[in-house]
Amino acid sequence: MIVAGIVLRIAQFLYNRSLTEGEAALALNIVERSYLDLLKPLDYFQAAPVGFLFVQRCAVNTFGTAEYALRLFPLVTGIIALFFFYHCAKRILTKEAIPIALILFAVGDHLIYFSSEVKQYSSDVLCVLLIVTLFVVLQKNKPALYYLTYGLVGAVVIWFSHPAIFVFIAGAVVLLFSLIYHKNFAALLLLCCGAVVAIASFTTNYLVSLAPLSRTTVLLETWHKSFAPFPPTSLPDVYWYVYVFLRMFTFPVGLSQYELLLGVVAFVFGATYMYRLEQKIITAFILSILITLFASALRLYPFEGRLLLFLTPIIILLVAQGIAFIQSKASIGSPVVGIALVLIVLVHPILRAGYHVVRPRAPEELRPVVEYVDANYREGDVLYIYYASFNAYQYYAYRFGYKHSHFVGVESRDNWQQYYYDLEKMKGNQRVWVIMSHIAAWHGVDEEKLFVSYLDMLGKQKDVLRVSGAAAYLYDLKN
Repeated sequence: MIVAGIVLRIAQFLYNRSLTEGEAALALNIVERSYLDLLKPLDYFQAAPVGFLFVQRCAVNTFGTAEYALRLFPLVTGIIALFFFYHCAKRILTKEAIPIALILFAVGDHLIYFSSEVKQYSSDVLCVLLIVTLFVVLQKNKPALYYLTYGLVGAVVIWFSHPAIFVFIAGAVVLLFSLIYHKNFAALLLLCCGAVVAIASFTTNYLVSLAPLSRTTVLLETWHKSFAPFPPTSLPDVYWYVYVFLRMFTFPVGLSQYELLLGVVAFVFGATYMYRLEQKIITAFILSILITLFASALRLYPFEGRLLLFLTPIIILLVAQGIAFIQSKASIGSPVVGIALVLIVLVHPILRAGYHVVRPRAPEELRPVVEYVDANYREGDVLYIYYASFNAYQYYAYRFGYKHSHFVGVESRDNWQQYYYDLEKMKGNQRVWVIMSHIAAWHGVDEEKLFVSYLDMLGKQKDVLRVSGAAAYLYDLKN
């Protein structure tokens, strides 16, 4: 199962898809800045842990600015996470639940995809698994020195993962009360010493990189719908909590609508069953989720999608234990029913993972578009860059050394007619290339289709290249 997980991650990596707009924005910071400059607030409204940025900069210095170099560290962390997850599963779950958990983790669609993205989400997962593994080990009556190690590990990983602090705090709180209850003062002292180091490390990290983020208005506005309404004072507020709870199982965990209900039920049963066997572990798990939700209520961390990928190992462990429990009870009456329940949860994620080996996820294939435009570029051509494509275009222009002059389109999602006036400025040019990716289609209109309709009103289409999530249109706007 681990080998299958490695193969799936490497297959997505080797496909070498184009950078998305978000990846390109972060990549530009990495390739254009020195190590010292990476300590400053990032351009293009980006945020990433300092340790992650330093490793990425080292990869660029060593291997160049190509996509493979920028995605190497996420791939390595995604592969290593498989081994740590297996280690945790063996120590926490019943033997029937272990293969279920490992399959879900190995074939998880988002876990695979983000193992080849120029973002920190894959390393978030590994950092959390490092903390969880050490926490689990401490439940097995290990020497007191291990409690100091817990704090030291936390002090390091928070430089590589922003949300790792939530899981670290949850584990530290559970360990603290457990040691006080059992009057293990030697271990308590070492835990406190480790916690002091972790607090000092986090404080430094906060002053260096996190404090500016909390004041970045654009980021707060972008994620405003992902902050928990607290206290909930209306039905929409209550609905928000129900919605985000259910959404966690689809994104980032990776279940589809077909197994969603069973996955949610299994999560509840798994948490209940594990509470009877491993009370401290399940308390730390649930507390990790609640602390993340509390940070969201304070508008410090969005509770949404890929930013919750770090919670995926915890949720999968509970779902797998719940499925194993339900399967064991159902098999008493009918073994076939028990097997069917397991298959319901596993079949679709497995099939989807297999499909993406043949057709890897490639949401915004701007690279072949830019290469096509460059190959067909003539002196005097005008390049119009769709506003949401600009970061990705900048990255490829930087990487390939393109010097073509270009215009950056206006963003006007509240007034679509403004796009027409912006394109109208290109009138009088015989060859105008319109390059698009990261196309907005969630504000009531597909902006690519809108742009094409405006261009058809202004001139005549001469050429077009459309690929996954990106396109280039050549128009004659002379008359």
